[in-house]
Amino acid sequence: MLLAQSLKHEARAQFEQAVMHFPDHPEAIVGLSNVLLDIYCKIIPLEPELGALQSESSSTPSPPSVPGISDQREIKRYDYGQDHYKIHHTPSAENSISPPELTRLTARDRAFGLLSSLTKLGVGWDYSEAWYALARVYEESGQVEKTKEVLWWCVELEDTHPVRNWKSVGLGSFVL
Repeated sequence: MLLAQSLKHEARAQFEQAVMHFPDHPEAIVGLSNVLLDIYCKIIPLEPELGALQSESSSTPSPPSVPGISDQREIKRYDYGQDHYKIHHTPSAENSISPPELTRLTARDRAFGLLSSLTKLGVGWDYSEAWYALARVYEESGQVEKTKEVLWWCVELEDTHPVRNWKSVGLGSFVL
């Protein structure tokens, strides 16, 4: 329902919660993966807009404060303030990806991991929506041949899709 209302970040939070409670939930995994792919494609922003954040912050309780320290930055200065704790290094040329781009790549890779495990190992082996979302991941990754292969598998699944779900079949009898 949140997706229909264009509240994709709130929908993402709800999908995350559903996946935490039931890791093999096909609809939640596909919904979460589609939101993650929308983030990767820059259809939706990385973070929710400021208005949505203000409404969320007013409804969520503030984190507990540490006695004697009023600001979290003071904790950071206290923990890492001495020179022997600091790590000095220069990033290499391979690691020159900007943090927003890295976050988008992480979103795409997470969607791939969720969908891959659902379609190949989980209960979604015959769930064409999951395979279609996986084809979208392959397309965004530039793997054209894998995209074609997965889309043809979607066509096969839809052509052979049963009238009733396989869960309707019981122990030696048909259950209505």
